[in-house]
Amino acid sequence: MGGPRELLQVYRFVLAVLLGLVIYFLVVGFELLREGPVPGIGLTDLKGSGWLGYRLGYAGALMLVIAQSYLFRPGLLSKLTWLEIHCYLTTAAGVLLLLHAGFPYSFEYWNPFERVYPRLGLYGLVGLQGLAAWLVVALIASGIFGRYVYGRHRWARTFKRWHTVHAILSGMLYVSGVVHLLLSVSLKYVAAD
Repeated sequence: MGGPRELLQVYRFVLAVLLGLVIYFLVVGFELLREGPVPGIGLTDLKGSGWLGYRLGYAGALMLVIAQSYLFRPGLLSKLTWLEIHCYLTTAAGVLLLLHAGFPYSFEYWNPFERVYPRLGLYGLVGLQGLAAWLVVALIASGIFGRYVYGRHRWARTFKRWHTVHAILSGMLYVSGVVHLLLSVSLKYVAAD
């Protein structure tokens, strides 16, 4: 197995592919943003396929894509500045995505695995949208912890372990998010309403 540099390159490549898929779905789903508002917006309209819920999910996904530029760090800003941008954007995106998921008011996926049916093929993966919501919660908490231990000398070993777990959780979020986007944007399959 390769060293840390090679592993980072593989991670960046996989992340770039997943981000590319998310961007594709954002472009495909852009047309739905042009629909007019629905009068009398309630709490359920914040959820997924509601007029406002769709926009919350769209904005959250777009913010996550922008926040991941931290991993590629163009030389325009310092590493610390990119980290701050990453932290603020991902936290804000997480809040928007949780509202989009109906969390906590009309969230139907307290157990996301009860709605995963592998025998139904792609449509059987609808429960992954609940898993994605829980991963958002885990990543927000993980990010807060990571920001706390970042740069603290005595926490260096903990930070390395945390970083690995955080990267795996991020990858899981993007995979479950891509499946959700494939089902809802491309196949127009809305399940959590």
